[in-house]
Amino acid sequence: MNSPFQLGVDIVSVRRMAEAIERSGQRFLDRVFTKAEQAYCHPKRNKYENYAARFAAKEAVIKAKKGGPGRYSFREIEVVRGERGEPLIHITTDARKRFKIPAEARFEVSLTHEREFAVAVVVMYLG
Repeated sequence: MNSPFQLGVDIVSVRRMAEAIERSGQRFLDRVFTKAEQAYCHPKRNKYENYAARFAAKEAVIKAKKGGPGRYSFREIEVVRGERGEPLIHITTDARKRFKIPAEARFEVSLTHEREFAVAVVVMYLG
């Protein structure tokens, strides 16, 4: 029986995210996060928590997709803000084709973070 949705969950250590950013700087940020994500996270007082939450969301999307074909580029999975400030997942059209994500598939995401950890839950609806 095929499920109408697939679920992905991920947790990220805020300390490890901060260490990665401090160690590799802009090179790491540009490899993992879009310019819009950087513009949102970087000015915040709790920027490492925000970066960690977005990284967790990207991983959760891959887990919801159950891996599959193609090489995932974290920048092709973007966490954007909706009209009310809610987090939304955006995946480029090319990436959807390469990863075999149906055009009609849609995503719901929930992010949470605190000093030590960030968690993301992603549901991919298939129809």
